[in-house]
Amino acid sequence: MNANTQSMPKVALDEVDFQILRRLDENGDIDVDELSEELDVSTSTIYYRMENYREKDIVKGEIAQLDPQKLGLELTAITEINADYDGPGYEEVAEKIAGLSGVQRVFFMLGEMSFYVLSRVRDHEHLQKLMEEIIQTEGVDNSTTNIVLRTFKDEDRLLVNYDDEDLERIFGDQRQSAND
Repeated sequence: MNANTQSMPKVALDEVDFQILRRLDENGDIDVDELSEELDVSTSTIYYRMENYREKDIVKGEIAQLDPQKLGLELTAITEINADYDGPGYEEVAEKIAGLSGVQRVFFMLGEMSFYVLSRVRDHEHLQKLMEEIIQTEGVDNSTTNIVLRTFKDEDRLLVNYDDEDLERIFGDQRQSAND
């Protein structure tokens, strides 16, 4: 598989699809009547496509964005973990770490470290407990934890992270072939 194949979207999207997905990504929800008028397509077309996105797992769930600090989760920790795979494999280690209370994201990495873990915890005591649990996890060799002092960007939405030029490069060819 070459680099061009890997970067292509896995589904065919036309301009209407792209606009619906962009609106969903920006607002989390859309006014179907307003979007129908704006795109000059029927509301049933928009509903049908939104259901199709869910069936293809392009759109997953409907999750509200909660403010961790307002909920008392004052600390964000980023932990780099080096694992020893003589025991459990990386998937098993990842599953154990992902199941720990306070762990929000776990990434398997190429490079010096095996895993990158993002956690949100109440306080230093909660963080200490979590770090002890990570260190005691079978397969974890060592870890380094950093505490975030200030967050400049923490954006879960996808398309809002790209300017129009990049979006055109990412989806342009795919939208063109869907229209052919």
